[in-house]
Amino acid sequence: NYIYYHCTKKKKDFTCPEPYIRQEELDKQLSSLLEKASLPTDWAAELLRRLDQDKGLSAQSVAAFVQKIEVELKSINVKLQRLLDGYLEQDIDRDAYRTEKAKLLSSKKSLEEQKVKFEQKQNDWIEPMQKWIKRAENMEQIARDSNLFEKKVAAKEIFGSNLLLAEK
Repeated sequence: NYIYYHCTKKKKDFTCPEPYIRQEELDKQLSSLLEKASLPTDWAAELLRRLDQDKGLSAQSVAAFVQKIEVELKSINVKLQRLLDGYLEQDIDRDAYRTEKAKLLSSKKSLEEQKVKFEQKQNDWIEPMQKWIKRAENMEQIARDSNLFEKKVAAKEIFGSNLLLAEK
């Protein structure tokens, strides 16, 4: 059994000038391209180490920012309590109380949203980066393996989905 590949004929007005290519030759060419895109093991280890450092630094900076927001939230809570006390003692009229309370509650809500956003998204970029490094490190193993489907998936990730056969 021999398997040959050729450009698909999705466009009716386009005829591919390239001849058919055998599966073994295509496998060699894909393996060569994937090996070029692989990441050496020592580089991957160094990148993962630096990524862990960045994760720690990011956690520290986010913790400092969250602490600053918490101080501001406490300050707003104190102001709200003073405002309520002034209103209850009838030092402040009702309209002034409502407008000031609305301003303070609005700033409190925005600070709480910022705090939640920073706590949740502090390391959103780290996990995809780790996956990318591990995938790039395994690219050489995929290139050496005989699994054509894995090679196809890896080539699609690296080179995109619009692959063309060129120069046999």
